[in-house]
Amino acid sequence: MNTPSDECFWRREQLRFLRQMEPGTHFYRVLDGLPDVYFFAKNRLGQTLFCSSNLPHNHGMTSVAEMLGKTDHDLTPGPLAEKYLRDDEEIYRTGEPLPPRIEICIDHVGLPNWYRTCKYPIKNPQGEVIGVMGTFQPAAPDATREPERFRLEPAIRALETNLQEFPGIELLANSCHLSVRQFQRVFKQTIGTNVKDYWMKLRIRAACDLLRHGQHSLLQVSSHLGFYDQSSFTRHFRKHIGKTPRDYSRQFGSLPART
Repeated sequence: MNTPSDECFWRREQLRFLRQMEPGTHFYRVLDGLPDVYFFAKNRLGQTLFCSSNLPHNHGMTSVAEMLGKTDHDLTPGPLAEKYLRDDEEIYRTGEPLPPRIEICIDHVGLPNWYRTCKYPIKNPQGEVIGVMGTFQPAAPDATREPERFRLEPAIRALETNLQEFPGIELLANSCHLSVRQFQRVFKQTIGTNVKDYWMKLRIRAACDLLRHGQHSLLQVSSHLGFYDQSSFTRHFRKHIGKTPRDYSRQFGSLPART
């Protein structure tokens, strides 16, 4: 067990070691070896200065360079950005990390999903908070039953199980015992996107799974998910993923590149 004097020694050793580090050496790069863990660091203006190499893809970008300078409003405009900014304000006000929490972030197909987030202040030598950094990773299923999400669960289940044909706003609203207007408002506030966009992203995520793990042709995937034709499927897929289904299957899946 360390004595107080031992702790003081190692604190000084930490500082000495950090001063010796070349500025381009970033410890967070070790997180690139964990594909489901994302790292970010922002300055006081909320501009992204550092992130893990897997994060840009979640926002339709291909490189870390494209992420530099982007704010939460650039990446996730609307309710999600406002929520993240409130977190930042709390850190700037208290100078303390936020307790780990379960909240919505954008996943690898651009779909809002539940993640466990940890956020910390970045301080200068004078102890002033000059930025915010954090990590997020997919939350365990039993951690995602937030009250707002639970309220929408019947509609979300209907959307997840009807990927070929949109169930209809009225049916979804009725399943949650809400009026159409209430349902649309609550859905947007909770999930961060409108219902039809969410449903389309579910279909694209399902397409990614089929392309990664299945042995289906592109035409079969398109038909299975209810797209009008393969051209429509390709157009929507490229919009959300940034590449065609064929290119995606070649890069990530076992699917032969066939039509």
